[in-house]
Amino acid sequence: MDPADAPYDGFADTFAREAAVSPYNAHYDRPTVLGLLGDVNGLRILDGGCGPGLYLSELAARGADTVGIDQSADMVRLARERLGSLAQIRQHDLDAPLTWAGDASFDIVLLVLVLHYAHDRVRTLTELTRVLRPDGRIIISTSHPTAD
Repeated sequence: MDPADAPYDGFADTFAREAAVSPYNAHYDRPTVLGLLGDVNGLRILDGGCGPGLYLSELAARGADTVGIDQSADMVRLARERLGSLAQIRQHDLDAPLTWAGDASFDIVLLVLVLHYAHDRVRTLTELTRVLRPDGRIIISTSHPTAD
């Protein structure tokens, strides 16, 4: 993996501190996404682009079986530190196939503020749909277009 393709390596700690309390992340996106999910107790959830594990920690506390992936080694480290054994965290690029995940193995897939990093969004969404159960849901949030 080209280091330029992991944009958060090198300043993940600063990002994690800011994302935990920033108005957009802490008071808009995170509560909205978590509210859309409803009761997740017993559901298997894949967080694609889990960052420092802010969403995963809330989902695990609500009883979900959580798996997080992130391209950034630094974000993976932070998520593992935050969650310990409460979630499985893997370093994985959204552009790569999820060879370790079986068909229809997740109830919910989250793509929170990350889809714009995928080079081929159709291929990424196709792969995520493959691992989603037939009655599953994909929840996507993006940053405001004027911020890009």
